[in-house]
Amino acid sequence: MANLKIEIRESIVLNENSYDSYNKQTLAGINNVSKRVLTVPTTESVLISMDDTNIGAGTFKEEDVRYIRITNQSTEYPLLLTLKNENNNEYIYKLDKESTFIYSGEADTKEIFGTSRSGSGVINSTDASDNAITGVDTSFENLGDLVNITGMASGSTADLISGSAGSGSGDVRCPVELFIASI
Repeated sequence: MANLKIEIRESIVLNENSYDSYNKQTLAGINNVSKRVLTVPTTESVLISMDDTNIGAGTFKEEDVRYIRITNQSTEYPLLLTLKNENNNEYIYKLDKESTFIYSGEADTKEIFGTSRSGSGVINSTDASDNAITGVDTSFENLGDLVNITGMASGSTADLISGSAGSGSGDVRCPVELFIASI
């Protein structure tokens, strides 16, 4: 087992004032990491999938995942990420060029509202609705398990009109780095 150290640093001086920020987290008990670089086309492609029985490249046990980082290495195009849960709820996130998206799983055993709960990875971690979400109970059991993350490169309006984006056969592609840590 190993510790994954995550560090995020922001640094800016604005009007001669420094607004630096540094945050760190250590995830203990990590037994597996997966680091891959994929080229994502303009058609929806599965980047990460959760499946308890068929663990392999890009497929993980949902209760074991503790950390997911997706970095769009494209210098030109954004990446559309779709996160889907077991209830078929989806939400789309537009990850800009040269940007990073982090999704953390629950890591530690802790006391929550008088009940001891173990770290559950990405189980009961997401919900989406076309209406305002109300009534999330304190057990978080009405949240759905993350089942997959898909991605597709997104071209400019000019690329879409010309047909070089959206068909899956154009030049619009995003190199994407995936880093997943699990126990």
